[in-house]
Amino acid sequence: MSKTVFETLTGMYFTVDDPDGSYGTGQVVRLAAEGVYFIRFDGNEVPLPLELASIGEMLEATEEEYKRWRFFDSVEERDKWIEWLDAPSKPRVISLVKPTK
Repeated sequence: MSKTVFETLTGMYFTVDDPDGSYGTGQVVRLAAEGVYFIRFDGNEVPLPLELASIGEMLEATEEEYKRWRFFDSVEERDKWIEWLDAPSKPRVISLVKPTK
């Protein structure tokens, strides 16, 4: 693959699902080597150190075949996704009683 293909993830923001049902957020900082990126998870008060993540890790899926990593062009797009994800679902009432005439 060409270097430009690998560079496309640089600067993107992400969410990554954890097995316990929580998720982490961060940004892809830059390419470290072919197929490996420096990433930084978001910290509450101070920036966390850089970590390495491979393309293989980023393509991992759960047992139910859901992708663990999601990528976004901006923080705003990512925040909209998180807002939707964290929003409580609206209960639906389904009547099981057949209406009478």
